[in-house]
Amino acid sequence: MKEWLALYKYRGKESMREVVGPMLMHAYQLHRKVEAAPAAEFLSYVPLSRERFGERGFNQAEQLARELGLRTGVPVIPLLERIRHTGKMSLKSRSDRLQDLRGVFRAESQGSEWIRKACGRGPVRVYLIDDVYTTGSTLNECARTLIEPVGTPMEVCGISWAR
Repeated sequence: MKEWLALYKYRGKESMREVVGPMLMHAYQLHRKVEAAPAAEFLSYVPLSRERFGERGFNQAEQLARELGLRTGVPVIPLLERIRHTGKMSLKSRSDRLQDLRGVFRAESQGSEWIRKACGRGPVRVYLIDDVYTTGSTLNECARTLIEPVGTPMEVCGISWAR
Protein backbone atom coordinates (compact mmCIF):
# COMPACT_ATOMS: atom_id res chain seq x y z
CA MET A 1 0.00 0.00 0.00
CA LYS A 2 2.85 2.37 0.82
CA GLU A 3 4.31 1.84 -2.62
CA TRP A 4 0.98 2.47 -4.32
CA LEU A 5 0.43 5.61 -2.27
CA ALA A 6 3.91 6.88 -3.12
CA LEU A 7 3.35 6.23 -6.82
CA TYR A 8 0.01 8.00 -6.75
CA LYS A 9 0.48 10.87 -4.37
CA TYR A 10 4.16 11.74 -4.66
CA ARG A 11 5.22 10.52 -8.10
CA GLY A 12 2.15 11.75 -9.94
CA LYS A 13 0.90 8.43 -11.32
CA GLU A 14 -2.71 9.61 -11.48
CA SER A 15 -3.91 6.41 -13.14
CA MET A 16 -3.61 4.80 -9.67
CA ARG A 17 -6.96 6.43 -8.83
CA GLU A 18 -8.59 3.75 -10.98
CA VAL A 19 -7.03 1.06 -8.76
CA VAL A 20 -7.37 2.78 -5.39
CA GLY A 21 -10.78 4.44 -5.93
CA PRO A 22 -12.82 1.23 -6.18
CA MET A 23 -11.31 0.07 -2.90
CA LEU A 24 -13.36 2.75 -1.14
CA MET A 25 -16.59 0.95 -2.11
CA HIS A 26 -16.35 -1.44 0.82
CA ALA A 27 -16.26 1.37 3.40
CA TYR A 28 -19.10 3.17 1.64
CA GLN A 29 -21.23 0.01 1.62
CA LEU A 30 -20.53 -0.63 5.30
CA HIS A 31 -21.82 2.85 6.19
CA ARG A 32 -24.96 2.26 4.16
CA LYS A 33 -25.55 -1.17 5.69
CA VAL A 34 -25.21 -0.07 9.32
CA GLU A 35 -26.93 3.30 9.26
CA ALA A 36 -30.43 4.29 8.17
CA ALA A 37 -30.61 5.85 4.72
CA PRO A 38 -30.58 9.66 4.78
CA ALA A 39 -32.86 11.88 2.68
CA ALA A 40 -29.79 12.91 0.66
CA GLU A 41 -26.16 11.94 0.48
CA PHE A 42 -23.11 13.59 -1.04
CA LEU A 43 -19.45 12.82 -1.49
CA SER A 44 -16.83 15.45 -0.83
CA TYR A 45 -13.10 15.49 -0.18
CA VAL A 46 -10.35 17.06 1.86
CA PRO A 47 -9.03 20.06 -0.07
CA LEU A 48 -5.36 20.78 -0.72
CA SER A 49 -3.66 24.12 -0.26
CA ARG A 50 -2.69 26.01 -3.42
CA GLU A 51 0.95 25.25 -2.65
CA ARG A 52 0.39 21.50 -2.35
CA PHE A 53 -1.84 21.46 -5.44
CA GLY A 54 0.93 23.29 -7.29
CA GLU A 55 3.47 20.64 -6.25
CA ARG A 56 1.30 17.68 -7.28
CA GLY A 57 -0.92 19.12 -9.99
CA PHE A 58 -3.94 17.23 -8.65
CA ASN A 59 -5.83 16.49 -5.44
CA GLN A 60 -5.75 12.76 -4.80
CA ALA A 61 -8.67 12.94 -2.33
CA GLU A 62 -10.82 14.67 -4.95
CA GLN A 63 -9.90 12.07 -7.54
CA LEU A 64 -10.79 9.25 -5.15
CA ALA A 65 -14.13 10.92 -4.37
CA ARG A 66 -14.88 11.20 -8.09
CA GLU A 67 -13.99 7.54 -8.64
CA LEU A 68 -16.33 6.53 -5.81
CA GLY A 69 -19.01 8.84 -7.19
CA LEU A 70 -18.83 7.11 -10.58
CA ARG A 71 -19.41 3.74 -8.93
CA THR A 72 -22.18 4.82 -6.53
CA GLY A 73 -24.03 7.54 -8.43
CA VAL A 74 -23.65 9.80 -5.38
CA PRO A 75 -22.90 13.41 -6.39
CA VAL A 76 -19.47 14.81 -5.58
CA ILE A 77 -19.50 18.42 -4.41
CA PRO A 78 -16.74 20.65 -3.10
CA LEU A 79 -17.71 21.54 0.46
CA LEU A 80 -14.48 22.86 1.91
CA GLU A 81 -11.68 25.24 1.08
CA ARG A 82 -8.23 25.12 2.64
CA ILE A 83 -7.46 28.72 3.54
CA ARG A 84 -4.03 28.21 5.01
CA HIS A 85 -1.10 26.03 3.98
CA THR A 86 0.27 23.62 6.56
CA GLY A 87 3.43 21.56 6.44
CA LYS A 88 3.25 17.89 5.60
CA MET A 89 1.10 16.21 8.21
CA SER A 90 2.95 12.91 7.84
CA LEU A 91 5.94 14.51 9.57
CA LYS A 92 3.99 15.82 12.59
CA SER A 93 2.86 14.45 15.92
CA ARG A 94 -0.84 14.17 16.79
CA SER A 95 -0.74 17.27 19.01
CA ASP A 96 1.07 19.27 16.30
CA ARG A 97 -1.53 18.15 13.74
CA LEU A 98 -4.40 19.23 15.98
CA GLN A 99 -2.83 22.62 16.57
CA ASP A 100 -1.86 23.19 12.92
CA LEU A 101 -5.28 22.24 11.56
CA ARG A 102 -7.34 24.66 13.67
CA GLY A 103 -8.88 27.21 11.31
CA VAL A 104 -7.30 25.70 8.18
CA PHE A 105 -10.64 24.96 6.49
CA ARG A 106 -13.76 26.94 5.76
CA ALA A 107 -17.05 25.89 4.26
CA GLU A 108 -17.28 26.51 0.52
CA SER A 109 -20.28 28.80 -0.06
CA GLN A 110 -21.99 27.05 -2.97
CA GLY A 111 -21.52 23.61 -1.42
CA SER A 112 -22.93 24.86 1.87
CA GLU A 113 -26.00 26.14 0.04
CA TRP A 114 -26.56 22.70 -1.56
CA ILE A 115 -26.36 21.11 1.88
CA ARG A 116 -28.80 23.61 3.43
CA LYS A 117 -31.34 22.95 0.66
CA ALA A 118 -30.93 19.19 0.98
CA CYS A 119 -31.33 19.41 4.78
CA GLY A 120 -34.72 21.02 4.18
CA ARG A 121 -35.88 17.62 2.88
CA GLY A 122 -34.50 15.64 5.84
CA PRO A 123 -31.24 14.23 7.18
CA VAL A 124 -28.15 14.56 5.00
CA ARG A 125 -25.07 12.38 5.04
CA VAL A 126 -21.76 13.59 3.66
CA TYR A 127 -19.02 11.07 2.95
CA LEU A 128 -15.76 12.96 3.30
CA ILE A 129 -12.95 11.30 1.34
CA ASP A 130 -9.24 11.41 2.13
CA ASP A 131 -6.44 9.13 1.03
CA VAL A 132 -4.87 8.33 4.41
CA TYR A 133 -6.27 8.30 7.94
CA THR A 134 -3.50 8.62 10.51
CA THR A 135 -4.80 10.31 13.66
CA GLY A 136 -8.20 11.47 12.42
CA SER A 137 -7.21 15.11 12.96
CA THR A 138 -7.85 16.19 9.38
CA LEU A 139 -11.24 14.49 9.04
CA ASN A 140 -12.33 15.72 12.48
CA GLU A 141 -11.43 19.32 11.66
CA CYS A 142 -13.19 19.07 8.29
CA ALA A 143 -16.33 17.64 9.93
CA ARG A 144 -16.30 20.34 12.61
CA THR A 145 -15.99 23.02 9.94
CA LEU A 146 -18.95 21.59 8.03
CA ILE A 147 -21.28 20.89 10.93
CA GLU A 148 -20.86 23.95 13.16
CA PRO A 149 -22.19 26.68 10.83
CA VAL A 150 -24.95 24.61 9.24
CA GLY A 151 -26.86 23.62 12.36
CA THR A 152 -28.98 21.16 10.39
CA PRO A 153 -29.49 17.39 10.44
CA MET A 154 -26.18 16.55 8.78
CA GLU A 155 -23.93 13.58 9.42
CA VAL A 156 -20.33 13.46 8.23
CA CYS A 157 -18.70 10.07 7.66
CA GLY A 158 -15.02 9.75 6.83
CA ILE A 159 -13.81 7.31 4.21
CA SER A 160 -10.12 6.82 3.55
CA TRP A 161 -8.09 4.37 1.54
CA ALA A 162 -5.33 3.63 4.02
CA ARG A 163 -4.59 3.90 7.68
